[in-house]
Amino acid sequence: MLSRKLLFSLGILAVLAGVLLVILWFHTPGATPASAPAQALTRSILVAAQPIPAGTLLRKEDMTWSEVPADQVVGSDISNSSGADTELVGTVTRRAFAAREALTAIDLVRPGDRDFLVAALRPGYRAISIAVDASQSTSGLVSPGDHVDVLLTQSFSGQGTDAGHKSAGETVLRDLRVIAVDQTLVAAAKSEPSANVVGDLKMPKTITLEVTERQAAALLVAEQLGKIDLALRGQQDRDPATTAAYDRVSPIWASDVSRALAGPDPAKSDGSNGAIAVLHGAKIERLCPSSAGLLACP
Repeated sequence: MLSRKLLFSLGILAVLAGVLLVILWFHTPGATPASAPAQALTRSILVAAQPIPAGTLLRKEDMTWSEVPADQVVGSDISNSSGADTELVGTVTRRAFAAREALTAIDLVRPGDRDFLVAALRPGYRAISIAVDASQSTSGLVSPGDHVDVLLTQSFSGQGTDAGHKSAGETVLRDLRVIAVDQTLVAAAKSEPSANVVGDLKMPKTITLEVTERQAAALLVAEQLGKIDLALRGQQDRDPATTAAYDRVSPIWASDVSRALAGPDPAKSDGSNGAIAVLHGAKIERLCPSSAGLLACP
């Protein structure tokens, strides 16, 4: 009888031990179901939105953010932070960047750095400054990074010069990059126009242009010949073929602008200032055109 009770007790203990083992099994770390693999960590860095040549004054549209694996980010990469791309507008690239290539802090020169202007100049180019007034600077709307043409107007007062050739205007230099306005090397950030935007504009006194040696000499000569003005080029007007075609345009003379200075139209003239001969029997009367119609010529 005792042996049967003992066997029964041992059976109960075995069952309890089995339940305990099952509980311990499901609570061990190795027994938990396999979890989904951890998602690879990424970081957002600043990259070139398009190919960027060396010496470029960066605009906001030149930069964009890109997600890359975190283990590929190096110390010189520019990580995403509030306003980081805006703060880099106007910096100069020391070297060329391919599209989607990471922009690195060590290859960007910020305004105020000692070598900023030197880095902004392309190989073979020079910086030259000219004095300007409100009209010459397009009412102060020219900013660093813009491209301009240089126009020259001259007046001739020599004896024997006809009225139609006493003044002339021509474009002497085309597609020059503006490096600085006064001592400002970076374009001001664009904001919503205010009601008194014209009154808020500061008229510059000097504009610094990027030129070749020959263009620098031509600009200095043009300043001695007459009055020079700057014409702002459109952002899309960067076609070298178009610029080359304009190089063949002749100067504009006073007679090309004023029809009065050009004199009577040769196609309508008989050599007597447009007079019309009217035959009255044996008498010939000459009539000249006027605002009141045909009248007797003086």
